[in-house]
Amino acid sequence: MSTIVFSQGDATITVPAAESIAVASYAEAQAFEIVGFPNFPDQSDLLGTFENNAITVFGPFAAGATIQIQAGATEVLYNVGVAPTIPGLTGGRLDVSATAVNVTGAVSAAAILGGIVTSTTAAGVAGTVPTGTVMAAAVDLAVGEGVEWSVINTGPNTFTVTAATAHTVTGAAAVATATSGRFLTVQTAAGVFVSYRVG
Repeated sequence: MSTIVFSQGDATITVPAAESIAVASYAEAQAFEIVGFPNFPDQSDLLGTFENNAITVFGPFAAGATIQIQAGATEVLYNVGVAPTIPGLTGGRLDVSATAVNVTGAVSAAAILGGIVTSTTAAGVAGTVPTGTVMAAAVDLAVGEGVEWSVINTGPNTFTVTAATAHTVTGAAAVATATSGRFLTVQTAAGVFVSYRVG
């Protein structure tokens, strides 16, 4: 679930070690890293300016970080995690990324959060979704929230989405050649996910 910083407001966020922060705002807003030195007051280093509702990710921060968000004329949404995104924006955005999965194996959490999984290989592929634990670490969703993603299969064989521990697949898991399949991955309990075939 994304957290809101209201217009003209600010928030200070602690980002754990090896994690990042994703931010988005319609109006121009800024992100700063708070840094401190012995015997000196804390200072704010500008990480970047963001706007146009584009999802911007800062990090990962190897040792963690304290981040200050300063909102402009509109609210800022943010999310912290290993591969954070803004769930409310992912489905309707143009800045998604495509990940190729051309051999049987894992479909990473980053691939799901990127929004598009492609397959072009002649061989049939079984793509295993992340475990519930891995998915929960990758994105901060409340129970009942989810992310949408697609499999686009241009290869001459079937791509099958397969389940993992604490992450089941409901509906037609096979995406036939020269077709695409739309999935909605929902957290149904803490660390438990279901990927529904919705299209």
